[in-house]
Amino acid sequence: MANNSDKINFCVNCGERLTTQSNFCPKCGKPIKQLKSVSNNASGMRLTQMGPALNQKAAEHSSIWQSATTALNHYTGETGPVNINLKNLFSEVFKRHSQNEAEEIFIAGTVTTTPTVSEISADWGRPWLFSRILMFFGAIFMLLVYIAADMGNSNAIPGVIMIGAFTVPFSALVFFFEMNTYRNISFYEVLKVFFLGGALSLFVTLFLYQFVSFSVQNQVYGMMTWSDTISVGIVEELGKLFIVIYFVRRKNYQYILNGILIGAAVGGGFAAFETAGYIYNSGNLLLQTALLRAAIAIGGHVVWAAISGGALVMVKKSERFNYHQLLIPNFWVFLGSVIVLHALWDKGIELMGSLMITYITLIVVAWLIAFVLINAGLKQVSRIKQG
Repeated sequence: MANNSDKINFCVNCGERLTTQSNFCPKCGKPIKQLKSVSNNASGMRLTQMGPALNQKAAEHSSIWQSATTALNHYTGETGPVNINLKNLFSEVFKRHSQNEAEEIFIAGTVTTTPTVSEISADWGRPWLFSRILMFFGAIFMLLVYIAADMGNSNAIPGVIMIGAFTVPFSALVFFFEMNTYRNISFYEVLKVFFLGGALSLFVTLFLYQFVSFSVQNQVYGMMTWSDTISVGIVEELGKLFIVIYFVRRKNYQYILNGILIGAAVGGGFAAFETAGYIYNSGNLLLQTALLRAAIAIGGHVVWAAISGGALVMVKKSERFNYHQLLIPNFWVFLGSVIVLHALWDKGIELMGSLMITYITLIVVAWLIAFVLINAGLKQVSRIKQG
């Protein structure tokens, strides 16, 4: 078989299409081999010139990440940048796992299945079960959409709303469950916090809204001012935080990773119930709303509340909770970050003409903060193991 890579389809000098194996271009008369050499040399030069530029760009991104994580890490009591190998972190996602492995993860946290301090690891976990949950519920969602839309059965619509609202928040919750290296909180307890905490945080949030007044612009035109979005951020993040405090205080959780998990459970429940309401009220845009809310849920209430929960236990440490701990500046760095992220999210400023780019940016920032707290939680494990 002829080697197609040796053929030139167009003359690089004049652009004439070459349909023969002639040694010269039929239009400009230039030697084809010479042109090929010039073309290859030019390509090589372009790649050579691009190399340093690409390396510089990568170095700049790395520098930004290191500077940001170093600054945040300072407020956790740790030092230096947080180095996260995402390829390593998610390496188990693409491997085959048995049902027994999944069941072993879900039975953790009971009296008989909680490991001792010597048995837990201070290394970054490699969660994978969350991805199976995501695919499982995603498949159910698509099936229900097909039944409702293509088969014309409206009885499937409540299922579309419920599964559409719960898929991503619940999958994210499983991720944080897997990241809790202590394995000292049962999935039964997590589910209680997810459903009860989600409902209670909605109730508290609606109660707090009674003390907030919104701008005339928002009331008349439905357009939120900065004052409105900041008010929403404060009210909703405090609403979730009060419920996180209740559950943390109830069991006196002392580990940062525990606080992150409890926060994620409260935030996940809040996100699921809120999204179900948005989908229900979207009318003919039900499917579009469900898909959009699912796509961006990964960086919303779940991770925001996880950050608040982790920061709460970070300042509480092994002491019993008291409200004076909420006045510690390091806690407000993280809670304030969450409130700002929430306000920017609701404001809907378009970056580069795209609201989706704004959401992606805010999602990345939220997870950067969450990873810094997870890193602090793992450092705490190391200190506990060292005695």
